Amino acid sequence: DPAIDDGTFDPFQPSKMHFGFGGGAHHCLGHFVARTDMACALRVMLRRIRRIDWAGTPDYLPDSGNTSPLHMPLRLIPA
Repeated sequence: DPAIDDGTFDPFQPSKMHFGFGGGAHHCLGHFVARTDMACALRVMLRRIRRIDWAGTPDYLPDSGNTSPLHMPLRLIPA
């Protein structure tokens, strides 16, 4: 859970290894496409969104390598 008690977010907080694209013989063949899609999407978001704020409390999966939040309410402030 990268959220800190005071409500801030620390993406550098240590956590277990991420298994989003699998590994070894089971590594996702589409991982290059997914990474490229996200890189493009983030560039567009940086141009269109001035600020992102919490709009509630996020709920995370147990720290098992699946690091995605189950629920992460955000408020987007347009640029």
